[in-house]
Amino acid sequence: MRSAIIHSCLLALSVAVASQALAQQDVSFSDQAVGEAIKKGADYLWSRQKPNGSWPPFGSDPKANTYNPAGPTALAVYALLESGVAPQDPRMVKALDWLAAQTSDKTYTLGIRCNVWLAANKKTRAKYYNQLAQDANQLVESTKDGSYNYFSKGDHQSSGDNSNSQYGLLGAWAGEMGGVEIRKEYWDLVLKYWIVSQTPDGGWSYNRTNPGTRPTMVAAGVASLFVCYDNLYSDKEIGATKAVDPIIQKGLDWFDKNFVRTLSTNGYYLYGVERVGLASGLKYFGQADWYKLGATKLLQAQKPNGSWEGGHGADVETPFALLFLIRGRHSVLFNKLQREGDWNNRPRDLASLTRWISRTYETTVNWQVINLKVPVREWHDAPILYIAGYQPPKFSDEDINNLRTFVQQGGMLLTCTEGGGQFKTGIREVYKKLFPKYELAAVPPEHDLYHRAVYYELPSRPKFFMVSNGVRPLAIHVDDDLARSWQLGKVSTERWAFEAAANIFMYATDKEQLRYRGVSLWPEQAQFEPARTVKLARLQHGGDYDPEPLAYERFAVLLGKETKVKLEVVPPAPIASLGATDAKVAALTGTGPLKLTDEEKAALKKYVEGGGTLVIDAAGGSQQFAESVEQMLLGMYGPDSLRALDASSPIYQLKGMEINEVKYRRQAKRILGNKRQASLQVVLVKDRPAIIYSAQDLTSGLVGCPAYPCAGYAPDSAYQLMRNIVLSAGK
Repeated sequence: MRSAIIHSCLLALSVAVASQALAQQDVSFSDQAVGEAIKKGADYLWSRQKPNGSWPPFGSDPKANTYNPAGPTALAVYALLESGVAPQDPRMVKALDWLAAQTSDKTYTLGIRCNVWLAANKKTRAKYYNQLAQDANQLVESTKDGSYNYFSKGDHQSSGDNSNSQYGLLGAWAGEMGGVEIRKEYWDLVLKYWIVSQTPDGGWSYNRTNPGTRPTMVAAGVASLFVCYDNLYSDKEIGATKAVDPIIQKGLDWFDKNFVRTLSTNGYYLYGVERVGLASGLKYFGQADWYKLGATKLLQAQKPNGSWEGGHGADVETPFALLFLIRGRHSVLFNKLQREGDWNNRPRDLASLTRWISRTYETTVNWQVINLKVPVREWHDAPILYIAGYQPPKFSDEDINNLRTFVQQGGMLLTCTEGGGQFKTGIREVYKKLFPKYELAAVPPEHDLYHRAVYYELPSRPKFFMVSNGVRPLAIHVDDDLARSWQLGKVSTERWAFEAAANIFMYATDKEQLRYRGVSLWPEQAQFEPARTVKLARLQHGGDYDPEPLAYERFAVLLGKETKVKLEVVPPAPIASLGATDAKVAALTGTGPLKLTDEEKAALKKYVEGGGTLVIDAAGGSQQFAESVEQMLLGMYGPDSLRALDASSPIYQLKGMEINEVKYRRQAKRILGNKRQASLQVVLVKDRPAIIYSAQDLTSGLVGCPAYPCAGYAPDSAYQLMRNIVLSAGK
């Protein structure tokens, strides 16, 4: 009996363990899952804080380990600050006060603590500058040959290992970024150390007496070289950087070949991987998306209490895991396109620019390199795709199609001529192929892009050129060599180049919060059994009837995912042919005056009188289109025919999908003020809202991207309104 009970208990336990393991294996990557994992991890760390503000020491023998007494506390505090905890949080105040009171000569502790002071200074007006300067200078004075061992006593020690050496450098780098002046000789010394210690396969070992490439040390070496690279060569022309390039490339080649094989949930390694990924700007090591792959492993390995476990224990592994998830997740502002030809003449242009943006706006933004071989959907980590060069760019027809798709899915191109080269004429030929309907035109001086309405006043330089569809910018081009100014870090003497970039990204993003890394603007197609099908016809007219060709493609995917209703979108067809379709809904939009023939007006009348629903919106909030539509409808149906849609309408009150408030874009708010109700107008035919008209943009909202010039509904509200219209009309 007793044996049976024990057996039953063991069986239940094994089932529970197996179920938990299965649940962990089933966790897949999503931004929501990452956000929840970060919160759980931070909650775990807070649960481990001691009454005096510190965290428990590392290991079972405090006298023998190298983290004690301040190392684990510094690591936990750094992760929590990076997660968004304010330095003024009472729990954080206790932790920072405790850390500031600790004297340490441990390399790991000092390196991590420098990053604590740097992170805290961003939100405290540099309150901890003195602590940062003291720790950073102590580290600088603790190496003789560019390496570090466990102790940094300011005595120019040598014969270190690569693990301690990366943290010694990491602390000095934090000091430099926080305003501590680090002499050039230091970066030179450290650079030489990492170059000579590289192994033939492009990696690094732990130290000279422990040969053999270690993945953790490869991450240490590549990340450390990038730090030295940026500090030594940021003010040099590109020729001066070439001596370092092959060394770094060998390390990156090692990651291309070995990353997937070596990836684990080792937090120490992942923190190194994250720093290599961010420093290099690479989205992929080989064909692997390093952040998505690493984050997925961490999501699957997180314990129910929010911690991660491993060789260093939960109190060390958890903050390392959080640092990977948090820092790797930061928004990507620019994607740099790797292509055939001279795509990378200024290899550190975006690294320098995004550092300035992050520092100026106190919000961390990243950049990354993407290529033409991956699906366009994966380009949407960033709102802006950056292409620069000296020679004329070469793109195949397939490349052109992919670039056009990226833009039509809501992205924007930023192109820049370097050094007055032939890229200037070549890119204009590319734009003719990309956007045959639209012209790359000089932006007039009175345009908001030059003025404080966007952000900075740009009185003289640069000269912007733009391709617009009348709703939003599709591309912005500059012939001034902005990339050179960014590469050389000329913030003081050529600040206009940095402020121009700020105006571009503010204009492209409408000053909205950026998406996190790994969040694509474009949704994945869902597989589902349709509950029903609704057909929607898109209509042609004499003006620009199709400024956003993929708006309804995206809308159809979102509608199917949420409601299991399949939307069959008919390609744009003449209004006169509307009677030949059995579409329940027809969509008419445009960006200029709408001019319809009597035959087209008669076709619209016949369609709605036969039970169809016509949706008309002014793309981009075009005033010309709106005024002409209103005149047309009043002429067709009489002076009192166009009225506001009643708040009790089924369109607003669809069961389970009620719309009592909406959000408008910035330009619409300037017109409507603080209005929170939708502004749809209707023409009733047989007491039915047969024509639904919006003077505010719906079409661009369905694409889902931010758009500074667009006066319309915010994307979520545009989707909800169109969803309810389609579901109500398609019954």
